[in-house]
Amino acid sequence: MMRVGGQAVMEGVLMRSPNFWSMAVRDPEGELEVRAEPFNSITRRNPLFRLPVIRGFLSLAETLWLGMKALTISTNIALGEEDELSRKEIAATLGFGLVLGLALFLAAPVLGTKGIDWLLGGVITNPLLFNIVEGIIRVLIFVAYLVGISVLSRDIKRFFAYHGAEHKAIKVYERGEELVPENARRLDTTHVRCGTSFILYVLVASIFIFSLLPITGWFWMVLSRILVIPLVAGLAFEFIMWSARNQSNPVVQVLVWPGLQMQKLTTREPSDEMVEVAMTALRKVLAMEREARIAPDATGRLVI
Repeated sequence: MMRVGGQAVMEGVLMRSPNFWSMAVRDPEGELEVRAEPFNSITRRNPLFRLPVIRGFLSLAETLWLGMKALTISTNIALGEEDELSRKEIAATLGFGLVLGLALFLAAPVLGTKGIDWLLGGVITNPLLFNIVEGIIRVLIFVAYLVGISVLSRDIKRFFAYHGAEHKAIKVYERGEELVPENARRLDTTHVRCGTSFILYVLVASIFIFSLLPITGWFWMVLSRILVIPLVAGLAFEFIMWSARNQSNPVVQVLVWPGLQMQKLTTREPSDEMVEVAMTALRKVLAMEREARIAPDATGRLVI
């Protein structure tokens, strides 16, 4: 069974298989619009890109790019707009999101910890202790952010419901059952390979990795953390893939439990109609994989 993944988009779901991506979105009239294209991962272009940790960061980067592209296209479809955003507009939107993320989850925790240390008279001199405090602040900001957007926006609640639909559709497929909404009703909305869990693992891993960095001025501390983000993201990716392969292990189940609980903030119980949207996208990529009859060429790369 091939590994598939996905994400919620505006009024729809994106699904990605090893060689294709597909997106199903409901338009303002309630009709389903499906888009699909081949997907050639950057990790296949060079053996170096498939090394552990490196492949994780590159996979994350291309997932962010594809996700932003799909989100902008789905927004145009859901709102009934004809003109799609250009690559420059997608890049600008992604850039703004990255800057906001860096400010919230890197700069703010460092400044917050520095402030606490100043109030206490400069007693936090141990790097590990500093990063434990910083990590707690970062997790609290993340949780507050999720709670805030889910409470303030009805659209976000629907987005989270489509997130739950994506998880349910994939779990039905992984159980080898027919892709119909009835088979998804009894399943919960969590999944071990969810991006929410990944973010939590990044936050935890950052505590240990950042503790290796010196405590200096806030600017250099933020800069040093930005520079090691690829390492932290790569390690978190390897952990989430390892845990997915070994999720029947009791120890692994304990390790992934916090991430599954965190997903209760980013998923909602979907309607059957939402699940059908997710399954439509999933059926499309699976059909494209079957029709392509993919085989490795002499170089070991996958070709269509």
